[in-house]
Amino acid sequence: MNDFEIKTVINPLTADREYIREVAEVKRALELWTMEPGFREAFLAAPEDTLAAHGLSVDALAVKILADHETAMKYQKTPPGELPSAVRRYRAFNQEKVADRARMVKEYCVPKHPAVRAWRSRQINRCWAELGARNRSLIHVPMTYELDLGCSVGCPFCGIMAPRLQKVCRYDEDAALWKGVLAFAKETLGDAAGQGTCYYATEPLDNPDYERFVDDYFEVFGVVPQLTTAVSMRKPERTRAYLDAALKNCRRVHRFSVLSLELLHKIHDIFTPEELICVELLPQFAEAPQNRFANAGRARQSGNLHVGEEDGNTIACISGFVVNMAERSVRLLTPCGASEAHPTGEIIVTKESFSDLDSFKSVLISMIDRYMQTEFPNDQPLFLRPAISFQKTEEGVEFFHSEKFRLKFRGEDDLSPALYQDVLDKLQTGGKTADDIAEELMEETDSFPAHVFFILKKFEKAGLFLEPYECEGR
Repeated sequence: MNDFEIKTVINPLTADREYIREVAEVKRALELWTMEPGFREAFLAAPEDTLAAHGLSVDALAVKILADHETAMKYQKTPPGELPSAVRRYRAFNQEKVADRARMVKEYCVPKHPAVRAWRSRQINRCWAELGARNRSLIHVPMTYELDLGCSVGCPFCGIMAPRLQKVCRYDEDAALWKGVLAFAKETLGDAAGQGTCYYATEPLDNPDYERFVDDYFEVFGVVPQLTTAVSMRKPERTRAYLDAALKNCRRVHRFSVLSLELLHKIHDIFTPEELICVELLPQFAEAPQNRFANAGRARQSGNLHVGEEDGNTIACISGFVVNMAERSVRLLTPCGASEAHPTGEIIVTKESFSDLDSFKSVLISMIDRYMQTEFPNDQPLFLRPAISFQKTEEGVEFFHSEKFRLKFRGEDDLSPALYQDVLDKLQTGGKTADDIAEELMEETDSFPAHVFFILKKFEKAGLFLEPYECEGR
């Protein structure tokens, strides 16, 4: 075998056990680097001995290149073929995960319903403007599901402030409704309705029937929903059985929230590196050297947590619907920067209840009709988003949000920079419709209405305007 051969790890999983072992051991060493106090110092002092003490035989130089900044800089210009195989393979594994996430955003999560698709696209673009690079990690799934109401864990850093566990949906009572909800979601949104999860403001393993619900999910969508759990060691045998079945049916990256150093040790003791190759461990305890909480939800209220920037954080990854089977509710939401107005980093557009499958169908369709539009009508009053600034440039106009975002529109072909600037001038007063602006500029500058409409549609698709429902009352 070529020592530097690159293979896929996630989907499908390579059958090369030695390849998997090498990638998995690097992953575990990096987990220790980021979560185990004192590991970094011990490793730098005695690399091979420190790895051996944790049962790892992977190349110590590879770990050092991947973990230590100074070493990484030293090898930055080294030809790939001269790097340890573990470095190339682990980097390829990371690139595989990043590419899969990009496909989720751009392909798998794109709804077939034109109005939902257009609304989601505008929210993604709005988030680039408001959140900047943070938006790279947001999938913007159009539909996700909750099988419980609340969460039993109560993490002090919970970014969406999940309430305490109040109710769980039981499979024997609601299987028919669950299957009907999934089928109608697929009928309405297409396969994108199956790219979400079976948890949100919940702990998935709180539900004793979680696996049975997921079996139906797999039957409808052909995928196993990604799992994030904070109680992986509550019943380790259940967790192992679930992972074995999930990864056999559908290769996806799952996640364990690691709430303490003790929990990290238990996870590492019970699961081999190979068993966790498709499971990311999230360091969510204060002692972890590289722990950092998003400054959203309950983390904003705590003075003892290492949080990120003052505002702008969010863990919300949905631009669409959250269906709660325990409460029998649907809420429509989209990410935003956490703030006093939106402490959980999500805009909850609306929330409605349903009682049976027919009412669920009615609620979903009415939400789409009421809040989502393929494009704004020409008689819709237009308001620029107040969080986004703008200015004229020699080439046209520019929109920006602090240092996070900068979007330039340049005059080209029959669209001069002056026309972009004239349109921006008309928008600054707020409340004028596309028809108003086109008519005024036709009278004042002899501009073609079609050109004005074209520019306004470009701004609209970029997410620069408030949605029609956000304009009500203005």
